[in-house]
Amino acid sequence: MTKKNLLALVLLIATTSISFSQDKKDTDKRKYIFGLKTGANFSWYKPDSRNLSNGGLKLGYSYGLMADYIFQQNYAISAEFLVSGINGKIKFKDTLTYSKNNISKKVPNVEYEYTVKYVQIPISFKFRTKEIGSMKYFAQFGIAPGIRISSKVQINGNGMPWGEDERANIKTNKGSDDSYEPAEFDDDVKFINLPLLIGAGAEYNLTGNTSLYGNIRFENGFNNILKSKNERGLTRTETIVYSKNIALSVGLFF
Repeated sequence: MTKKNLLALVLLIATTSISFSQDKKDTDKRKYIFGLKTGANFSWYKPDSRNLSNGGLKLGYSYGLMADYIFQQNYAISAEFLVSGINGKIKFKDTLTYSKNNISKKVPNVEYEYTVKYVQIPISFKFRTKEIGSMKYFAQFGIAPGIRISSKVQINGNGMPWGEDERANIKTNKGSDDSYEPAEFDDDVKFINLPLLIGAGAEYNLTGNTSLYGNIRFENGFNNILKSKNERGLTRTETIVYSKNIALSVGLFF
């Protein structure tokens, strides 16, 4: 290699290094960063009523947009706009009474398996580390309010007055004349779900302003998500159920 070519190579490497360093410097100075994310969650319902028990985990999902406002080097306010499926199951310790064609039947060991879709707008405070190699780590806490946009339920139980296919994907929130509604229980899901969130994650700088994002968090619902059966303004059976989930997500910041 000639001296002329060697000099050209050194200049090219130096120019590239300066450009890359400048990109990273510019990235660190940004106040707003935006991205896309998707993920899965493992959700369950925690009953707080004597006649209910937990039915176990259900798989859900989420996808949408995210943005960080970095008001100091290591601190940010994070906001997201997500479509999330947050599901759950509950089992009844008591028998439920169903009616079909004016004939009532008592059914034991009934399970309700909910599939609920929300628009979520999580808002959280993030503690961010300085860049360690190409990585930044963070912890966060905040709230993740959700607005119900659809809700379906599958009713499981032996001796039901309907076939299994008829008891799958039943729309809730249809009104008190729903033929699948038992005398003791209202299957409606409330309009708002309001969990607290706490989580941790990392961002890996791919190049320039582009970073790979990974996050794990726990969403702990503290408001009752199911309605109670009412008659003449008086509560006959109080149903208290809280939604919980562990969410894993990945995404890209640009």
